[in-house]
Amino acid sequence: MKKLILCCALVCIGSTALAFTNDRAGFSIEINGETIPYKLFSVFLLPGEQFTIKSDTSLLITGEGMKILISEPKNWKLQAPAKPGAYQANIKDLYGNKMHLNVLVLTPISEKKGEYLNGYRIGNYPMKPLNGNPIYNRPKGFFEVTEANKDLQLSPHFTLNQFLCKQAGDFPKYVIVRSLLLLKLEYLLEKVNQNGFEIDTFGFISGYRTPYYNKMIKNVPYSRHVYGGAADIYISSNGSGGMEDLNKDGTIDEKDVSVFYNIVEGEFSKPSYDKYKGGLGFYRKNSRHNGFIHVDVRGWKARW
Repeated sequence: MKKLILCCALVCIGSTALAFTNDRAGFSIEINGETIPYKLFSVFLLPGEQFTIKSDTSLLITGEGMKILISEPKNWKLQAPAKPGAYQANIKDLYGNKMHLNVLVLTPISEKKGEYLNGYRIGNYPMKPLNGNPIYNRPKGFFEVTEANKDLQLSPHFTLNQFLCKQAGDFPKYVIVRSLLLLKLEYLLEKVNQNGFEIDTFGFISGYRTPYYNKMIKNVPYSRHVYGGAADIYISSNGSGGMEDLNKDGTIDEKDVSVFYNIVEGEFSKPSYDKYKGGLGFYRKNSRHNGFIHVDVRGWKARW
């Protein structure tokens, strides 16, 4: 067993999301069944958890705090660090193309005391998964968010801070985000830009929700938000904090939500969208917001 070569210990942190580009690395990797084509991405793992990185091209991987278990050119097996926190692996191919992978090591759920994890109120997950479906298993752990790392860039256009639960409380906070949701949001952001809306990220109404907060707002206990697999989002390029007048009729209303909704729905029948199938919800303007859509990665079609 060999240790990985020590490299830059800094995670990719930025105060704002990056300007929109495709941000492809020039090669793709596969981690635990998810194909990742981006120059920057993040995975959430338990302390000491083993994971594989595969590719169609030969790779060289260096990183911080991780161990190599298998180091074949196109097939690597690594072990995450034992201590929760943010680490980085640097990956490159034979042509000099590079990818940075944030390895975000979770605090195990077993460390939760009652409803609290280090003073942050998580609440309680349902004892059994809905209809026995494993996507409703409670998370194995949560990533600790601090004032110092809250702006960590999870993917080219989305930051950790965007997914934090809206409940009141000081740092540390805790969050979980499914890698497939990050990939879906990057996919949809690219499609929105192709449809003429030049934005570098989505506005967020809600990302992760703790079961405590989810219950407090009277949402269903099996909401995909509490499992890190959903986001309520809108399109805004002017920093207004709400949906823009997308159809340019001088009024912000449900017609603008429809524009965004229809872009997403238009992807449903495409083979490239198969792995992203899930819920799509339509929410009209009210006294608190200008309207938004809900997207998730539950694996089957659901509409409301």
